[in-house]
Amino acid sequence: MAEEREREKVFKLRWLVLFIMGLVIFGSYYAYDAISPIADFIMKGLNISRAQYGLFFSVYSLPNFIMVLLGGILLDIIGIRKAGILFAALCAAGVFLTAAGPTFLIMLAGRFLYGLGSESLIITMDKIISKWFRGKELSLAFGLNITIARLGTFAALNSAARIQAWSGSWRLAIWISAIIMFVSFALFLVYAGIDKAKEKYLTEEKEKTEKFVFEDVYRFRAPYWYVSLLCMTFYSAIFPFTAFSTVFLQSKFGLTAVQGGFYTSLVITGSMIFTPLFGLLVDKIGKRATLMIVGSLMLIPTHLTLGLTYIHPAIPMIVLGISFSLVPAALWPSIPIMIEEKRLGTAFGLMTLIQNIGLTIFPWLAGKITDLSGGDYTNTMLMFASLGFIGAIFSILLKISDSKAKTGIELPTKIAQAQ
Repeated sequence: MAEEREREKVFKLRWLVLFIMGLVIFGSYYAYDAISPIADFIMKGLNISRAQYGLFFSVYSLPNFIMVLLGGILLDIIGIRKAGILFAALCAAGVFLTAAGPTFLIMLAGRFLYGLGSESLIITMDKIISKWFRGKELSLAFGLNITIARLGTFAALNSAARIQAWSGSWRLAIWISAIIMFVSFALFLVYAGIDKAKEKYLTEEKEKTEKFVFEDVYRFRAPYWYVSLLCMTFYSAIFPFTAFSTVFLQSKFGLTAVQGGFYTSLVITGSMIFTPLFGLLVDKIGKRATLMIVGSLMLIPTHLTLGLTYIHPAIPMIVLGISFSLVPAALWPSIPIMIEEKRLGTAFGLMTLIQNIGLTIFPWLAGKITDLSGGDYTNTMLMFASLGFIGAIFSILLKISDSKAKTGIELPTKIAQAQ
């Protein structure tokens, strides 16, 4: 009885753990996006093309063709705390190298090192939340964590250009991201101390881990693959766009870097507000495949409006933010419903790998298309709209295949989990 009371006290710490992990991922998201509002200054300062600038995002994703799988295996072998400290340290070292690198190639090496740790750190965070919120408010916890993480993107998009304008140095903006990432690393050490002190109360038995077994891939049915392909196309229409959107808005609408960063941040603001709310809605009504169709279709008119018209960018940016909330709120919770628990590690790792294929190719491709168009972004925006169209096809195929496979993703969460 005394141990049961102590266990309840420990579980009350879950909100503190959620806050700490949110701040850890805040730092990682800030570092990823801090270079976006100062893209023009970086290209001029380093004398590089748009395609070369796009490599800052491509090399981040490049190691995650393999690392997200290796990161999952490492989590199983050495445990959450040791693996998480390693991943957070790689992030901090990579951002430091990016800030300190005297040449373009050394800065690219820093982004590569940062990418080596960041995606695996996110998988670690997912496992930590699952551990501390097991049987509790799991969906809400994931939604709130996404909100805090995207606050990092919001902060980066609204501060980096201001730092550059205030100091006259685009490198200072990157150094600020390095300092924030080091704070995130320190916070993970704080979490590790809490987890070590309270671990025996968190599970009834020794913590179970999901091993990444390649043969499990053959057991995944068609709905899983459609969700994974949608994940790749959807995020490839969002993140590569936001990487160039500040300089795009400067070029087309005559905005300053600060204004461009602000309007880009509207995408993140929308996702911060609506993702937890859509998560609660999805738990209530289900309809995950249906909502993914709606969210994917929203990308098409949004990118076409930005690329082909001169409608004020605030409107399409807000719509893009709603789409960026709706699809993730339906997409990520679909995996635990359609995949059995012992294969979740493999499922999430493989889906992240597929996602990173797109996030490696499309930032470079977006820059290359713009370079070939003489600095005009119209064809690039048509590419992003096309990704929305392809994503909509995958989500429709998901709905059709789910009606045959009966995975339960269209059902409310309680009913789906009961089945």
